[in-house]
Amino acid sequence: MIIRKFLLGFLNGSKRPRANDVTKGSVRSHHLDILPATAQQFERQCVLLKRTGTDIAAVWGGDGIVPPPSGPYRHWISVDSSYLQSEFGSNGVLSVYTNEEDCASGITVFSQAATLTEEKGEYLYAHVTRSIPPPNASRDLENEAYTEQWMHNCPIYNDKDVVAVLGGWHFPWPDDDWDELRDRDLLVWTIEGSEPWVEVWRSDEATTVMQRIT
Repeated sequence: MIIRKFLLGFLNGSKRPRANDVTKGSVRSHHLDILPATAQQFERQCVLLKRTGTDIAAVWGGDGIVPPPSGPYRHWISVDSSYLQSEFGSNGVLSVYTNEEDCASGITVFSQAATLTEEKGEYLYAHVTRSIPPPNASRDLENEAYTEQWMHNCPIYNDKDVVAVLGGWHFPWPDDDWDELRDRDLLVWTIEGSEPWVEVWRSDEATTVMQRIT
């Protein structure tokens, strides 16, 4: 399968595309000007989080904005809830922690009264763009030409400035759970500091934290 070849190439460092030219608020390139109809149909909005910008959306690292319960937890990112799914409302902060004992899971802690403060980490800024599905989303997309388009759009490949992503399409990890997660909402996906890559999922009003280690 084409996606397998490119994924393995990424993991061993031999298949990194050249970075796109990035403008404020978007990641547009000639590679995305013309998309297959199937990819256009499945496009999703996402927010790239970077250290530069004008709109503060998250705090990276530090102890965490909303404290976790007692346990082996490490804070990764705290996000302004206005950038997340509507269930959290427009006010509040969602803090994401990994479990440092099982190295597989984690927790989220939400507070409607919390606000982002740089004293507890590093500000990240929102850059709204569009996310296109990986080639395995449809048989119509399983070809090398589209795979290259997708790679140029996917932040794990082409943009060293991206610290984390809110929303958008999820990555086809070797765990073979892509189809299982397709109908869930990807809230947060960390890029910097991997491994692990940390994902936060929402389904049936509950959140799940997953650590990806290849």
